[in-house]
Amino acid sequence: MNKIKIGLIGCGKQGEKHLASLKALPNVEVILTDVQPELAKSLAEKHNVAWKKNPDDIFEDGNISAVLICTPTPSHAELIKKALLSGKEVFCEKPLCTTLEEASALKDLEKETGHYGMVGYIYRYVPVFEEGHRLFSKYRINEESLILGKPLSAFFRLGGRGGHQVWKHKKNQGGGAINEMLVHMIDLANWYFGPLREVEVVSNKIELPTRVIQGEVIEADAEDFVLIRCTGFSGIEIFCQADLITPAFSQYVEIQCENGTFMGSIQPEIPSFLFLKEGRGGYETGKTIIQYGKRKVLDIQMAHFVQTISQGIPPDRNRIEDSIELMKVIEQIKGKQ
Repeated sequence: MNKIKIGLIGCGKQGEKHLASLKALPNVEVILTDVQPELAKSLAEKHNVAWKKNPDDIFEDGNISAVLICTPTPSHAELIKKALLSGKEVFCEKPLCTTLEEASALKDLEKETGHYGMVGYIYRYVPVFEEGHRLFSKYRINEESLILGKPLSAFFRLGGRGGHQVWKHKKNQGGGAINEMLVHMIDLANWYFGPLREVEVVSNKIELPTRVIQGEVIEADAEDFVLIRCTGFSGIEIFCQADLITPAFSQYVEIQCENGTFMGSIQPEIPSFLFLKEGRGGYETGKTIIQYGKRKVLDIQMAHFVQTISQGIPPDRNRIEDSIELMKVIEQIKGKQ
């Protein structure tokens, strides 16, 4: 079997993470490139893979089946466009692009070229959140089949310090709790209950304007706390909250339903469970802990992308159209700032 060749554009920290995931897969060959050729050369030599001097060389290579984009957000739309027009499938790190208009144009281009794009909203590959999606998807098909009963309220939370990069706290560089953190929780909420409607910004502010990043005192001008309220299908009330002020990483999803509670988290120290008033669908009455063990979620996500290429099928999640629904919500939030 011929190897699947994937061109990886962007050889920074995120690019190296994706390279490691791709190298762990059988029958995949990665070719690196970057607008700074020395970065591509250095990373290629470190990992013993091929590289090209210019991103255009990736698009012009007919032996490359797909492109993986790990570059700054403003470059995404043009790179995705070039990849689709050159007959390649695309995986792009989040966010998809900078405007809803760009996203809609990329969706149209998918239809025109017959090729597709995926976006790196990694929480959709966390096993406990996949189980939550399976459970709540049933409600759309047949309300009587839902183990938890009708969803009543949901809270999606993601908090942390925002890493140690100055740009993550600067508004003009795309930083802030909305772009860095909230997008992940809105994406999950959309996956479970979307399309989201009646978006209300409850809080959007800067709690810590002065920060110490990499030993340097900086003045942050991007929001570090945000809370929104919205509604999903069947009228469920949804809150999504994210911040860059939590000292230690914190993430969970808590959903209250007529027949119980769904609690899910990527953190092993926060128990994931179902609590049912009445046992249904193989789950007993009371609390059932949901455990999957440690998973390399980025590896799972990349394996799914490669599988879509090898089988010639579009992805079942993280599509461009999913990002369009997400960007509709984000534009509403930013329009109310």
